[in-house]
Amino acid sequence: MRRSLPNLLNSYLKVGPKPHLIRTEHSDNNCPSPIKNQLTKVKTRHPSSFFQLPILDSVVSSPTVPLSPPDRVLEAVKSANSIKEIFEIVLKEEKNLEENHLTKFFRLILQFQNNSRTCYSSDALQNHIGFIKLCQRLLRVAPNMTDPANLVACLKTLVFCQVAGESRIIQTLLHLLKSKVNDLGLQQVIFLDFLLRKIKSPLADALVIALPVVFQTQLETQLNADNIKTMCDSLRYAIDRRASAPKVKFIADSLLSSSNKWENSEICSVIWSLSKIRYLPDHGILPLLENALDQLAKRVNRIERKDLERTLVAVGENYTGKSQYWYHEELCNAIAKRVVQEQWPLSSTSPIGRTFAKLSYVNFEFLDYYSSLIATTDEKLTMHPHYLLAPFAVANYRTPTFEKMVEQLLKYSADNMVVNKYQQWFRFAIDCATLGFYPRSLISQIFEESFVNSHFGKQASHLDWLQLDVLNRSVRLECPEYDGPYPTRAITERCHRKIYEANMHKEQFVSVEKALQSGVGGLSYVTTGLLTKHGHFVDHVIAMRPGGYPVAINTASHDPDTIRYVEDLDGTNGCQLSNAYVINGDRLRGIYDLELRTLERTGYDIVPVNLGKWEALQDYEKIPFLMQQVRLKEKALTL
Repeated sequence: MRRSLPNLLNSYLKVGPKPHLIRTEHSDNNCPSPIKNQLTKVKTRHPSSFFQLPILDSVVSSPTVPLSPPDRVLEAVKSANSIKEIFEIVLKEEKNLEENHLTKFFRLILQFQNNSRTCYSSDALQNHIGFIKLCQRLLRVAPNMTDPANLVACLKTLVFCQVAGESRIIQTLLHLLKSKVNDLGLQQVIFLDFLLRKIKSPLADALVIALPVVFQTQLETQLNADNIKTMCDSLRYAIDRRASAPKVKFIADSLLSSSNKWENSEICSVIWSLSKIRYLPDHGILPLLENALDQLAKRVNRIERKDLERTLVAVGENYTGKSQYWYHEELCNAIAKRVVQEQWPLSSTSPIGRTFAKLSYVNFEFLDYYSSLIATTDEKLTMHPHYLLAPFAVANYRTPTFEKMVEQLLKYSADNMVVNKYQQWFRFAIDCATLGFYPRSLISQIFEESFVNSHFGKQASHLDWLQLDVLNRSVRLECPEYDGPYPTRAITERCHRKIYEANMHKEQFVSVEKALQSGVGGLSYVTTGLLTKHGHFVDHVIAMRPGGYPVAINTASHDPDTIRYVEDLDGTNGCQLSNAYVINGDRLRGIYDLELRTLERTGYDIVPVNLGKWEALQDYEKIPFLMQQVRLKEKALTL
């Protein structure tokens, strides 16, 4: 029995169905077929290798599935090259148009309009029978549209073709979108918000209010960490629509985790978005800005010029004493280098120079190029001379082409001096004084009583009062040949009072004053917060007699609200002024250098101290540092 088992098995394998007798689904009905509804494959094996060899399949070809006929409408639209041709198709196929056709047509209409491949104005387009028929068909089909993105696409074309917001077609799409708003993706929410703000309609206004709520609800589940563009758009939208701080931080953290994948345009987008937030550390998103600035500094030469200009301007506008984290020295260095190497025109260079002035950043190679550009350009000056001259005034730097540059700026000022630009012309005159020249005609107009009263009779800022006083005393002390009007005595006294009140409560006074007292022998040898009769505010005053010995000058009590003058102290011959330096060097900013310059003209010896250096010192280093500065000044005076 055991011996015959393989023989029986072989016999069974030999009597299987013959391949040519198997009937397939599409076989000829007359074909002989002893076996019906069988499988289309036959598995055969050689009997001697039943347990060793793989199965060999004999495959019968699968039946061919007939192709659906091509979509006649979509085929026709492929050859359309104008809106007129699209309308011809619409009129011919109106009753056959469905969701995919309508979406395609509306997108093409907008594309042709944007590419000027049309002869229709917005009014002519809306009155064309083809457009009317298209909108009528959309009214019928839209309620059954399954994809809200198609509704948004149609709405986009209608909005940009200036169809009225109260029209039936717009209102229908808005009602449909209202019911599908929770089905929109983040990118669709953002774009729909943009469209709705162009539509004058109560329903559109209601949707504008609802969309940020939808956005925040869906954010954490829909934000794709691999889609950098969507994350950048989401960050901008969240900030613009005042999303909650945790939502903004969620997007910022997601972007930061993918920062190695950012494109150049996305770096700029992140910075532009963050520039709309005050005090980034409070929101926990400062690391995102730091990363973006680091990357921008490395890619400066690969960023589009316009994007680079806009980004640096945003940096400058956000830089303040409390937001110094916006300053990035490597970025400023790289931009200055690129401007010079590529020889940017004045229209592109002037925003860079203006921002450098705001930052108190100085780059002498850039200033040399910028000065020669202003001196020789044929371009019409589109920026006020104050902003053009400001970076040179901040640096207190006269370039080789300085005289020609000033001549160009003064020529412009002579032709364009107007009352409503008083503040800018006033600051331009300050910049001129800082650099050591005094355009008498301009100063005469600025000091004109009607000009002064028109500006300072309003809510002038502390800076305005300070600069008026600086210009007043600078002209008196450095330009004796000037014979024009000056501010009245009442205005001058008011300036002094405001400057005194604003400076008497500086936090830096306490630490510097105590160090000076310890260095020179005690409280009676140092006095703090005085004015000169010309209006200079002096932080600390000490008096030294020959041999370097301090003199007691603070022996009587005084009313803190009463202005004290340096000239009323006996024996003073040394003063100390605090921080006013450029951001990237140990160089006094121009207007503070002017203050020291004019103060020394009145006979006092000045010891300027860089407050940044002072605050970086350890406590035990501060007294020796101050005394070293005083001794160096004494030594310089004896040479």
